[in-house]
Order: sequence, then structure tokens, then C-alpha cells
Amino acid sequence: MFPRLFTPLKMKDFTIPNRIMATGHLTHFASLDGQVTQRLIDYHEARAKGGLGLVVTESMAVHPSTAQSQYVVHLYDDKVLPGLTELVSTIKKYGTVVVCQLHHMGREMISVDTMRPIVAPSAIMDPMKREVPHELSTAEVKEMVGYYIAAAERAVKAGYDGLEVHCAHGYLLQQFLSPLSNQRTDEYGGSFENRLRIVREIIAGCKKVAPGKIIGIRIDGDEFADGGLTMEDVQQIVVALDADGLDYIGLSAGHALNYPPIFPNMDFPLGCFTYLASNIKRLVNTPVYTSHRINDPALAEKILEDGHADLIAMTRATIADPELPLKAKEERIDDIRPCVACLQRCFGRLRLRAPISCLGNPAVGKEREFAITAAPNPKKVAVVGGGPGGMEAARVLSQRGHTVVLYEKEQELGGMLKLGSSVPNREELFNISRWQIIQLEQSNVAIKTGHEATLEDLKAGNYDAVVFATGAEYDEPSVVFTADLPHINLRQALDLEDDQVEDKNILVIDRDFHNKALGIAEQLAEREAAGVVILSSEADVAVDLESINKMMANERLTELDVKWLSKTRVEGVDGKDFTVSHEGWEVVLPDIDLVVVVDKPKVNTTLAKQVEQELPQLKTYLVGNCASPRLTPDAIHDGYRIALEV
Repeated sequence: MFPRLFTPLKMKDFTIPNRIMATGHLTHFASLDGQVTQRLIDYHEARAKGGLGLVVTESMAVHPSTAQSQYVVHLYDDKVLPGLTELVSTIKKYGTVVVCQLHHMGREMISVDTMRPIVAPSAIMDPMKREVPHELSTAEVKEMVGYYIAAAERAVKAGYDGLEVHCAHGYLLQQFLSPLSNQRTDEYGGSFENRLRIVREIIAGCKKVAPGKIIGIRIDGDEFADGGLTMEDVQQIVVALDADGLDYIGLSAGHALNYPPIFPNMDFPLGCFTYLASNIKRLVNTPVYTSHRINDPALAEKILEDGHADLIAMTRATIADPELPLKAKEERIDDIRPCVACLQRCFGRLRLRAPISCLGNPAVGKEREFAITAAPNPKKVAVVGGGPGGMEAARVLSQRGHTVVLYEKEQELGGMLKLGSSVPNREELFNISRWQIIQLEQSNVAIKTGHEATLEDLKAGNYDAVVFATGAEYDEPSVVFTADLPHINLRQALDLEDDQVEDKNILVIDRDFHNKALGIAEQLAEREAAGVVILSSEADVAVDLESINKMMANERLTELDVKWLSKTRVEGVDGKDFTVSHEGWEVVLPDIDLVVVVDKPKVNTTLAKQVEQELPQLKTYLVGNCASPRLTPDAIHDGYRIALEV
């Protein structure tokens, strides 16, 4: 099915068994003192075992002045060698080629993690981190080159097959390359040759200490910033570096001046930056890899077939399903758990300085703890509720050998995720439920849709345990500002007819603090509402939503002329005119026709409480929103975790 995807690629004396790779990505699985942990080893082992041809392990700090967080491997310290050696040998035992990424953040970090000044080519503040860096002296630049080479030596001692010099994402080496961040007047600034000098010196040093090893780079194909590196500039840089002797070239995108492309969400089309690799590949004979939003083996095969790249980075796709390569090779396409680019548990958790996970794959970072094993005493288990949490519980329970009956009161499975994926630009979310449904249909789970479970069902079923995944429900709006205007909840807003939306001025009150208020506002605006305004009493609308999804949502809302006000409360209503206070200013929102109050839902535990009272001998578990109103990944994690406990 995928002949090109599973054609080996020779690189130096190494044979990459297929064209699927994972790029370097931070996991937060290292220890606080920068050491490799068993958790990090288990994570990479699962993906090597799953069939990845090439793994670039996460960016590792080459100097004490850099770290994306406290949980970064300290490649500048010999103490890392025992753990790093174990990590590399574990990955390589599956035939996977493994490369070490050499990395320095430069100005794209804050000094709170290192308690040292951040450093950069020039003392220009990063627009996101807002900390003025120390400008490296000429001697300090040369010293930094030495640190890169010493880190490369450690990687060679640990057994790595190759080294990747990280020149992308606005980090230190891209800062030297770009005239936006390099305003030096010494030998490392000014002309094209001078701005390229530090990268060339590092590559030359790596080749010297790692003879016979793979040497590659990762670089942004376009800086996407006025006055920055254009695609043509990058082509010139890559051709010059390739002439020095590279073994591969990796294309990426995004940095502090244009952040979302680093982690493109579902706003971005699949394979959105393949053209950047294609425009390099036509200029060089060196293998080129492409990355970003490639989550489908068929798309990866097509990219190879069309000659755009030689290797396909499917990093987030193999976070979601580490067995993607094996499943693709075995043509089990429907069994591949999809990455939906939601960012909720990969990028979102990194922003919280937490270890990464995945919306659809709770076992990420818990590969040992969450291994699915046969139940020592198989039971008969009822699962009440066919949303993502209930389906995950049923799926894992069945895999463990339990007899499972799944009840869902609606005619279709999917629960609240069906509603969540009905708003604009969230359609891909339901791919998770589609995958769960396929897995359940292939299992021994007895699925009863259109059947609301009752106490009598649970009595008659002779169950040993019941998993309740009955979710949460939206109550009457928690605030009503005036009895003269309709106030509705989120569920009611989703059910509005077109004539109830068209030409109406609608006020959306954000009391959920995540993505729901933004989503319903966007949907109402697209349905021809006359005007939509979002209000939040918090410091920001959707204050708990991670930054990239919020940035992209704000762009869409701006295009739709949706307005939003944070730090705002309603002070009074005069007819249809709302007077609000906004950061000390009084603002009048005129002619409001409808108020949508986006509250957090309330748990639905009616049946669970009945069972507790009338069937106290029956072991019960609560999953997802019926335990506590949270997010879809929490429900799926609950379902998986509890299925291991039964």
C-alpha cells in the first residue's frame, strides 16, 4: 500500500529502515537535574518498537545558559552519559537510527530556569519572552561553538548514529542567521558569510569529533516576518551549508515572531509546510525531511511520490499512536489512533511545565505504568455512557478480557464530543471518537445505543462492576441580567435555528474559561448574527486555553468582526442596552437581542447515586465529566486509567 514509505534510505553507513521519522520534541520527561529518566527511555522505546525509521531525540541543552524548562537533558554535563547511553541503546535495538539534536534557545527563553542571563547574538528583546539578552562577545561566541562540539562528543560517546544542529524556531543559531536578531559588527554579524559563520564552525566541529556519523540540520524554510529570512534567503543558506557536506536537511517553520507554525493546530491544512522542503530538495542532492501536520500514511506516501521530500516527520502522529509505522506497513489503517492537532496535551502541557501527554493516548509518558495487561480475574462490567470517556473504558476493559456491555441513550456514540466538533474549525476532534467506535466494533463489547441504562438493567445484568460515564449537563444560565431578554445556555445555543440567529446582536458570557465561548461565538457569527460580543470577568477571554489555539481563534473572530472584552462585568441593563465596566472604563453595548451564558456543566450522577443506595454491593467507578466537569482528554484518561483498575 505504501511502497515508498517503506523503502529503506541509506545515509552514510547507516540504513534507515523506512521513511517515517520523529523530529526532536521536548517531553518534560527528563529529571529536574537534567538527567535521562526511565520514563524518557520508555517513551522512546515505545516509538522505536512501533516501527519509526529515524528518531531525533529531544533538543538537549549544549550550555548551562539554555533550557526550554527545568526538565531538559543537560548535554553539557558528563553526568548524562550513563542515562543517555541506555536511552540510545534501547532505541537502536529495534533497528531505528537515532540522532541527537544539539540545541540552544538563545533569547527565546527566560532566565528563571537557569538563573543565568539569557544570551543572544545581539541585545534585542524577544517579543514573546520579553527579557533583554546579554550580547555574546566574540570570545563568548567562540566559547559557545566549543560547547556545541563538546556536546557532540558526548553524544558520540553515548552511541548516537548522528547529530542534528538545530537552526530553526528562532533559537540561538537562527538568531545568528537572521538580520532581524543579529545586528553584530564583528566576524559573526553583518554579511551573509559572517551570519553563517557560527553554524559552519559548529558543523565542521561536529564532523571532526563524529567521523562517519550522520550530520544534519533543522532549519526554518521561511522566517515569515518582515525584514527576516525569506524562503530565498534560506535556500541560499542551505545550499552553502550543504556544500560543506551535510547528510540531511530538515525543514521546519515558526518562531517567536510567528509562533503558531511551530505547533500548527487544526486551522492549518494537512502537510501545510511541505512546499518549504520541496523548494530545498530541488536545489540539493542531500536527503530532505518535511514536517508539520502530516498524520496520515497516505499523505506521507503522496509527498514521497511527488518528490517533495525523502523523509516524513510524523512526530505528533506517533505521539498519538507510536505503532503508526507498523500499522501502516500491515495495512491496518483504521487502527491508527489519529492526531487531531488539538494541542491540548502536547503543547498545552508544555506551556504548563508539565510532561506531555495526548488527548487520545493517555499512555504517553506512562508506557510502563499504563501497559494493557490481561485481567487476573475477568469480570462482567457495564459501561453507562458512550462518550469518549465511556468508549475508552469499554475499549480497554475489553482488551483486558472483561465482558463489557456499553449503554448509550443516544442513537449514536460520541457524547459531548459530537457537539464540540460541531463548531467551526473543531471538526477534526470527532476523529478520536470515530477511531474509538471502530475499535469497539472490532471488539467483543456489546453496544446498546438508543438505550438509556436503568437501575433495572444493572440489576438484571448480574454485573460485577459499573463504570459511569454519564457526563454533565448544562443547567439554566447561572446569571440573568434582565428578565426582558432571553438568556440561554451553551447547549441551547448550539440548537438555535437560523432565524433565531440571523440579524441578532448576541452577547456571549464566558464562564467556562476554555474554548467553548470562542467556539459558540464563531459559530453564531458564521450564521449571520448581526453582531457578537464575548465578555469575561477574567484577565482574558478563554483564559485557560493554551496560546496557539487562542491566537488562531482570535484571528478568525477578528475576520468575523466578533468583539471581546476581558476584565469586564455587567453593571446594568436599560432595555436592550448593556452597560459594562471594562478595566475602569464604562462601555455601552447597544441593542442586545440574546444572551448566551457559557457555564461549566453540572455532573450527571443520578443513576450512580441510585446504584449506591440500592445496589451497594456493586462496585462503581466515575469517569470524565460525571466525576468532575473537565475536558475531553481528562475523560479519555479517566476511562483508560479506571479500566486498568477494574
